[in-house]
Amino acid sequence: MPEQEPTRRERYRLQTVAEIKAAAMDQLREGGAETVSLNAIARSMAMSAPALYRYFAGRDELLADLAVDIHLALADALEAASARERCASARVGAVADAYRDWALAQPHAYHLAYETTYGSARDQAADRIASAAQRCMDVFLGVVAEAGEPPALPLPAALDQQIRRWNGGDQRSLPAGIPHFGLVWWSRLHGLISLELGGHLAATGIDTALLYRTEIEAMLGSLRHRYGATA
Repeated sequence: MPEQEPTRRERYRLQTVAEIKAAAMDQLREGGAETVSLNAIARSMAMSAPALYRYFAGRDELLADLAVDIHLALADALEAASARERCASARVGAVADAYRDWALAQPHAYHLAYETTYGSARDQAADRIASAAQRCMDVFLGVVAEAGEPPALPLPAALDQQIRRWNGGDQRSLPAGIPHFGLVWWSRLHGLISLELGGHLAATGIDTALLYRTEIEAMLGSLRHRYGATA
């Protein structure tokens, strides 16, 4: 049965929600999550505050909605970076580079999605945020799986069961070892990005781009060392 076209009222609601989120994203990019104000958004749209609250129950709900959009936008960027490369190992590097480039270009968006509870699926929009964030992880795990399997590492039984349960969820099942390898390396790359954005590496005098690149090469090297994944 074909889907029904949205009614005039539904179209107006969707348009208004999009305008509210666009205004909130402008505030976020300018000054961070702390500066997002529903009252200011209402004024900019010539709405009353009570009218705006008919679309979002509160600031937390709006920020969670932005986090969903941010995760999806980052996933799009990672997928595009992967698609530009033909070599499996080059795709790993391209996705990792795109992750850092995106974060440096949009630090406040990155912070909301990855360094606050708003983007963690802990309190708000849990299913939508988890699904959107998983798209980013799926891109990373997918290119790693194409490049080769990592060395087998013994894991505590509880951790092994947790990773197998996660890998057996809605995402496609990946070869044993890839999900753990991906989680560990994603955490390492994410840690470097967070330290760089926070200015914590500036005093070291170290070239952060070069440091990040060496981590990517180390990740690829561990794959090549065991499986010769150079294709």
